[in-house]
Amino acid sequence: MLTEVGHGLDARNLETTATLLPSGCFDLHSPSESAWKAMPPSTPLCGMPRVAIVFARLIVGHDDRGVKPFVVELNDSQQMCRGITSRALPVRPGTKPLDHAVTSFDHVLLPPTALLGSEAKPDDNRRDFLRQIWRVSIGTLSLSIMGVSALRIGSRIALTYSRRRLITTGDGQQGCPFYALVLRGGPLFEGFKTLSGSVRQALAVVFKTSVGRETKLLTELSERCGWQGLFDYNQISELALTFQGNSIAEGDTLVLCIRLGSELLGDKYSLPEPQDPLAPLAKHELGLIAEARQEMIDLGGYAERRSAAFNNNIVPRCRRLIEAIGERMAYEAARVRGVQRELLHLYELLCIEEDLSWYTGSGVITRNQFFKSLVEAYKAVLPLLLQFANNTEEAAYITAPIMSDESWSIFLQTLPSFGHNQPSSSLETSSKL
Repeated sequence: MLTEVGHGLDARNLETTATLLPSGCFDLHSPSESAWKAMPPSTPLCGMPRVAIVFARLIVGHDDRGVKPFVVELNDSQQMCRGITSRALPVRPGTKPLDHAVTSFDHVLLPPTALLGSEAKPDDNRRDFLRQIWRVSIGTLSLSIMGVSALRIGSRIALTYSRRRLITTGDGQQGCPFYALVLRGGPLFEGFKTLSGSVRQALAVVFKTSVGRETKLLTELSERCGWQGLFDYNQISELALTFQGNSIAEGDTLVLCIRLGSELLGDKYSLPEPQDPLAPLAKHELGLIAEARQEMIDLGGYAERRSAAFNNNIVPRCRRLIEAIGERMAYEAARVRGVQRELLHLYELLCIEEDLSWYTGSGVITRNQFFKSLVEAYKAVLPLLLQFANNTEEAAYITAPIMSDESWSIFLQTLPSFGHNQPSSSLETSSKL
């Protein structure tokens, strides 16, 4: 438990305290509502005991020793432990709910063994805080990986339904598969994109940013299913809402990109360089970095990172810069893994489309060349797309009834029905007018 109601992005300034007592025990306390912990599940509703790692400021005498982690028993599966209150938050719409909660501590007595680590005051509070929460980067990767599975399942459902969905053609007789009319839209293909991530901090941010951007395709995939895509029983809209929460967990993506982009431009550390600097995506990445770095130098360098000029001129570039790094890394990782050339080429073109003005302005490609290449790339990928529709790897995770005529017919029979001899008052409804 790290984030507090009043301290999310600035969690280093959290208010929860753990005061060392003469007995060697600790007094864990939330001094205000803004210090209540949000939003890990902490209620007894799951029916099992819960234990948390709670981050609090260690107070020894009148000395603030910095943020430290403490092991805290929250409940025994039946009731909350003494002094701990868990306030269950409303269920997030469209998702399979956890009992997310806001948790407060009222002078909770902790044993001396609850403290994980030393009581000593660190020489550098910021560095020590980052060391204490280093596992956040692992969580960032773990939660983001779910987006890859969501894209695979969402793409499979949308593709299968689009093949079943027939549109009457101009002659009024022949049925045309709906997917044949929407190929130029791209989202059915974009779910194939191979996303790459490595370990720890900077690369975790790049991975999270890349996956987060691609999972926005789930909304478009839902739209491609027409009215069917609106309902969570067909999974796509539910997947989109679920991953929306994951994109916020472990740090807001935009803020993480601003920090990472600023530090990369300031040469605080570096990420793996492009394997082929002359490849289009590599040129884009290196070009954006060079532009932003020169602008930062003109503003006075990294030392001016807290200035209004830096905020106005550098910060807006950071997210796109991190996305460009992720695009290049994903392309290289897919190529190493032997992903089909047709998919790689389409992925490259779709990335170019995200910032087409830069590519045309830099002489990498003309608009006319781009759109002609994109049409040909879609045609080349179509046979692979149909192969994907017959892939059975995702089948065990798909429950959407629109996958086949048979499953849809069975689903229809399970719906509440209203007939002439069945008064509506005999059925419960959650609708409120």
